Amino acid sequence: MSAAEITVELLAKHSSGKDHLAMTGGTLNADKRVTGSAPLRLQHAFFPVAAVHPAEPGPARDHLFAGIHSIEHALASPDGGDLRARIAEATGAGAAFAARLIDMSPYIPGLLDSADGESLPLGFRSTFVTLDGAGDGQEGGPLPTATLLAAYRAALEVIREKFRAGEPVPFSTPEACGQYNLHSAEAALELIDSVLAEPASAAADGVEVTFAETGARQLYVCDLRLVKPRLPDAFDQQVLDLLGGHLISQQIESDSPALTAGNFGCSTGEYLMVADAAGLAAAEVLRSAHLVVAGTLAEVGAYTGGGPVRLAAARDARFSLQHIERYAPEALAG
Repeated sequence: MSAAEITVELLAKHSSGKDHLAMTGGTLNADKRVTGSAPLRLQHAFFPVAAVHPAEPGPARDHLFAGIHSIEHALASPDGGDLRARIAEATGAGAAFAARLIDMSPYIPGLLDSADGESLPLGFRSTFVTLDGAGDGQEGGPLPTATLLAAYRAALEVIREKFRAGEPVPFSTPEACGQYNLHSAEAALELIDSVLAEPASAAADGVEVTFAETGARQLYVCDLRLVKPRLPDAFDQQVLDLLGGHLISQQIESDSPALTAGNFGCSTGEYLMVADAAGLAAAEVLRSAHLVVAGTLAEVGAYTGGGPVRLAAARDARFSLQHIERYAPEALAG
């Protein structure tokens, strides 16, 4: 490895290639391993799309999240906007550089500390791997916000063209998605039109960039599957609450500096970025992270107050713990 280098190694199939019908809940598996020549630092950038009102569930909220979920899939797919390909084009640095974007997930900033009736921004948060101490323009340095925004808007333009042409939402079948019935190209187009109607210069003002130090030269991008993906035609099968699942993800991230989370739009779990600061075997890294997850679920599940979002999260946390008890009981044996 050179003086300033980051490698991203694929350890398992991409989410779209996994058999969601065979998946259980309660599991934590590594999808990628990221290694750096210096301690890794995560660059988060949040792109607002719409507003969500926690106290107003119903068809309008479902429509909103169906649009967000559909954009999420299209951003990740070569059959959609392929955000990594757009980053490679915008930077001229190639696919290996673009692979340092390890997550682009729906996100609701401020949810943990919000009141239940408070309107909150809903959008996407990207996670890009950098090296600690590497500055702008240096090898291993952050991706310029303007470049990332340009790539994101270019991806949305591609998605808009495809959806307007009647192309389906990528990997939105029961075999490839944990909540295949929460998709709408129509809703996605409404959101994309709204985002792209804003000039790029104005959109740049709304992008929020933060950094998270990992203290580790290696981290794992993991599939934390909290509950079982929905089976074909099993529309009554319980998955995570649209907002409760986000709250659980953010609470997991808050509970350990070694973890950062990206919520699945399908409401069955999240991507979990787990730093390996101690140089442990992969199995031990994942087991330690799963112990943190189980502890958070127990804490969230103990809520008995009156807040509807936290009550939904508590119900989901207890349900998720049942999956761990059945399929990964070692994560409860701390």
